[in-house]
Amino acid sequence: MSLKVVKTASCPNCKTALGTPPPSVCPNCGKSLVAPGQPRLVMARADGKQVIFPLNQRVTLGRHPANVAQLDDREVSKEHAVIEAVGGAFRIKDLNSSNGTFVNGRRVAELALRDGDEIRLGATRLQFRVSAGAPAPSRTSGFTVMPGANVLSNVLASVRGEEADFKPEADIRDAEALRRDYEKLRAALEFQRQVGIETELSAVLTKTLAAAFDMLKADNGAILLKGSDGKLHLEATRRRAEKGNQDDVVVSATLLDRVMASREGVLTADAIMDERFVASKSIVAQGIRSAMAVPLISKGEVRGVLFLDTRERTGAFTDKDLRILSAIGSQAAAALESAELRRALAAEERERDNLARFLPPVLVDQVAKGEIQLQDAGELRNITVLFSDIRGFTSLAETSEPQEVVRMLKEYFELMAEVVFSHRGIVDKFIGDAVMALWGAPEPLEDSAVRACRAAMEMQMRLREFNAQRLRASRAPVGVGVGINTGLAVVGVMGSSRRPEYTAIGDTVNVASRLCGLAGAGEVLISAETAREAGDAIGTTPLPAAQVKGRTQRVAVFKVTPPKGFEDEPTFVRG
Repeated sequence: MSLKVVKTASCPNCKTALGTPPPSVCPNCGKSLVAPGQPRLVMARADGKQVIFPLNQRVTLGRHPANVAQLDDREVSKEHAVIEAVGGAFRIKDLNSSNGTFVNGRRVAELALRDGDEIRLGATRLQFRVSAGAPAPSRTSGFTVMPGANVLSNVLASVRGEEADFKPEADIRDAEALRRDYEKLRAALEFQRQVGIETELSAVLTKTLAAAFDMLKADNGAILLKGSDGKLHLEATRRRAEKGNQDDVVVSATLLDRVMASREGVLTADAIMDERFVASKSIVAQGIRSAMAVPLISKGEVRGVLFLDTRERTGAFTDKDLRILSAIGSQAAAALESAELRRALAAEERERDNLARFLPPVLVDQVAKGEIQLQDAGELRNITVLFSDIRGFTSLAETSEPQEVVRMLKEYFELMAEVVFSHRGIVDKFIGDAVMALWGAPEPLEDSAVRACRAAMEMQMRLREFNAQRLRASRAPVGVGVGINTGLAVVGVMGSSRRPEYTAIGDTVNVASRLCGLAGAGEVLISAETAREAGDAIGTTPLPAAQVKGRTQRVAVFKVTPPKGFEDEPTFVRG
C-alpha cells in the first residue's frame, strides 16, 4: 500500500522538487520540511521510514486521483474522508464511505482530532500529530499503559496469522524462507521443552515468558489476557535478572488495541518516551529502544497479548524477532487452551467420581451431559425410598477385630450398591451399617416401587451368597432387614457448601426407615403405598398394622414374598 499526493511540492529553502509523496527531510539541503508543531499526518512504511504530510485548511482523502491525498487501497472509497481546520482545530469527517472512517478504533461520522489520534481508512493507518512530544502515560498498579497512537509512527513490520504456517517443501524457492521456517520450528521446540504439559495457567504464562527471554534479547515482558469484561488484564510479567526488580513494564494502549483489533503482531522501532514520563519514578521506562507484541489466538478468538521490549540500541528487535515471537504466541495460545481443557477434564472427572458414589453409571453420563438435573433447590417428587440395616451389627462389631468389621462393611456396601444400581436406583448414603437408596429421583420412574422391591429381594438373595463365603472363611454370617415406602418427598442437593449431597427428606423417608427397623433378618417390609403402586408385579402378605415413631396412626405393613423359584435362581432377573 502507498500514499499518493496529486500536487507536487518543492523545498521552501532550496526549491528542489520533492516528488510525491514528499519526504520529511529535503534530499538536497537536508533541512526539515515540517515546521515544529505544524499539524501533520504521519504514515509508517514497512521499511521503518515515516512519511509526513503537512496539513493545510482542507485535505481530502480517498482512492480517486482528484483527492489531495490519494490512497492506493482497495478498501478506501473514491472520496472517503476530509480533514478541515475549523476554529483552531482540525476535524475529520467521513464522506459516506463504504467501510467507514475510524479514529482510535472507533467508527466516526465527524470528530475533532487530538494530538496522537490514529486514523484508519480501510487498511491504511495514519497518525494525526501537532506537538513534538507524546501524551502523558496513565499508571495502574504494577503496569504502565501509555495512551495515544504514537507507537504507530514506529511500526516496522507486522506478521499475519497465516505466516505462522509452514509452507510445503515444493513451495520453498529461497533460502530465506527456509530460515524462517527453521526459526518457527526452533521456537516451537524450545517452547515445548520449557512449557511441556503444564496444566496450571500461572505456570504456562511464566514459562512462556521464560521461553521468549531465552530466544530473544528482551529486558521486560508481559502477558495480558482478556477477561470476562472484554478488557485486557495483566497476568504475568518478567524482567531480565541483571536489570533488577524495578517498577513497571511500559506498553502503549494503542499498541494493545491494534494487536487485538488487527490480530497481527506489531514491532516498534523505538518506545514512546515523553518528558513527563521520563521525569517520573518509573525506571523501567527509561531507555527502551524497541518493543513488540503478538496476539494469543485460540479457537479463532484473540485471548490476549504477549509483549516484549528491549533497551538495547544495537541489536534491537527486528522483523525476524517478531516472527519468532509470533511462533511463541501461537504455541502459548495452544498451551493455554490445552491447560484449560485439561483442567476442565479433571474437574469433570472429579464430578463423575462424586456422582458415581450414589448414581448408577447410566445416570452418571446423563447428569454429566446435563440431560438430568440435580436440583440445588429442593423439589417435591413422588419417590420410593429403601432402607436396609444389618441385624445384630453391634454384637458382631464387639466380637470381631475392627479391621475385619471395616473389611466386611466395605464388601457388603459394594454388593448392595451394585444391586441398587442394577435396578436403576441411586445410593443416597451409607449410615453406619445401613444403606439408604432412592428410586424416582433425579430420574423420574413410573415403576419406582416395583424396582425397589425387586432390588430388595435381590439384596437378600445376594446376601445368602455373601454369607456362604463368610462361613467358608469361618466368619459369622450377617442378616439384613429392609423397609420400603413410596410417597412425596423433597429431593435436591443439600448440606453445607463444603459437603453437599443429593438426598431426600420428609415423612416418606422417615416411614421407610421405621419399616426397616421393624423388619427381621431376611425380611422385606413395605408400606401400603408401595404395595399399591407395585400392584400384581410384587407378591405381598399383609401383616398387622404397626405403630411407628412420628405417626399417631398405625401404619399398614406388607411383607414381600419372593416369586416362585426365586430362592433357586443364581441371579435374579432385573427390571
